[in-house]
Amino acid sequence: MHASDLIIPDIVPYLFAVLTLLLLWEFHEIQVNAGRILAMDIWDRSGIRLFIHITPCDSQTCPACLETSGLAMLPIIAASKKEFTSPRNRCTNPSGCRCLLVGLYGAWPEARALLKRLQSQGTPKPIPLTGPDMTALVRGPWEQSLSAAMDRVSVHMLEAAQEEQSRPETAVFKYQYVIGKAKTDRDLAFVIPAYLRATDLLEQQGRGKDALDLIDRFERTYAPGTRTGRASPAQPQRNVLAARKTRLRTAGA
Repeated sequence: MHASDLIIPDIVPYLFAVLTLLLLWEFHEIQVNAGRILAMDIWDRSGIRLFIHITPCDSQTCPACLETSGLAMLPIIAASKKEFTSPRNRCTNPSGCRCLLVGLYGAWPEARALLKRLQSQGTPKPIPLTGPDMTALVRGPWEQSLSAAMDRVSVHMLEAAQEEQSRPETAVFKYQYVIGKAKTDRDLAFVIPAYLRATDLLEQQGRGKDALDLIDRFERTYAPGTRTGRASPAQPQRNVLAARKTRLRTAGA
C-alpha cells in the first residue's frame, strides 16, 4: 500500500485539535499553579463578575488592611495595581497580610444591584460596602439563584467573616465548610485562610481540643513538600499555626 492510498477519516484533524487544546490547558494550569502567570482566565471561566475585598477585624488588623475591607469591585479593577493597590503592599501585620478577594457571579437581586452600580460608573472604581450592605448581600436569596452552586463557597466565606464578632461559633462552622467543600480554582485560595481563622476563633472560645484537631488536619493535608502552587500554605502561615499549636499544648488543651 502506498502512502497516497491511505484514507484519513475526517474526524482525525478534529481529534488532534482537541488533544492540542487539552495539552495547552494543562500547560497553562501548571504555569498558574507555579505562580508564573496570572489567573485572569480562571476568573473568566469561573464566571466571576465582581469581587469583595475582606480582612479579619480584630486586634491584629492593620490600618491599611482595614481601610480597604468591604470594597466591592469589578475584576478589571482587582487585577489592576494602577486602579486598586492591594494592602498586601502596605500591610504591617508581622504575621503577613490576611486580606482576601472573594469572587462572585452574583445572580441574586442584591448582588445584581451591586454589579449594576459597579458597571454604571463612568470610570470603574471600587465601591465601599457598609456592614449593613454586606449583611444584605450575604443574606439575600442566593441559594435560590442560578449562581448558587458556583457561589456557595464564596458566600460562606463572606458570611464567616461577617459572623466572627457576633456569632463566632457560626463563623467557625462556615470556615470548616469552606475547608471541606472548596474544590475549584476560585475556591481553593480560601482554604488556608479558613484554617487560620477557624483555629484562631476556636482558641479564643477556649475550644483548644477542637483547634488542635483542626491544626492536625491541616498538617496531614499540607505536609511540607507534598503540595505546591498558589493554594498551598506559605511559610508565615505555617508558622502561625505551629505557634498556635505550641501555645494550645502548653495550655494543656
